[in-house]
Amino acid sequence: MAVMDYRTQDGLADYGFSIEFQSDIGWRAYIIFQLSHQGHDDSLPLPYQSIDHNGRCYVNWPARVANLGEAKTVAALWAELIQRYQCTEKQRRDSDETPKRRFWSLEQLEEDAA
Repeated sequence: MAVMDYRTQDGLADYGFSIEFQSDIGWRAYIIFQLSHQGHDDSLPLPYQSIDHNGRCYVNWPARVANLGEAKTVAALWAELIQRYQCTEKQRRDSDETPKRRFWSLEQLEEDAA
């Protein structure tokens, strides 16, 4: 087992991983620390995140991870992906909160058409 701390390249998020070898599946990066992002329902899994039979969250990488170095790379890639995903989600939420005009007067429609 190896413990890995990771700060995203933009410096805005820190993650912690417990990287463990299991004889039946190979190396797995368990997510032991991640920031809670405002507006994200923490009960919903993030992309490429699953929960094992013991209730532990891990990076669900589609291919078998052959060694500790690959597992660390997978963990870092996942952290960068999630950071980008969270930023995109926040931008989408912020744009959804922009007030939108729901009713137009005849004068406003004529003015916009001119």
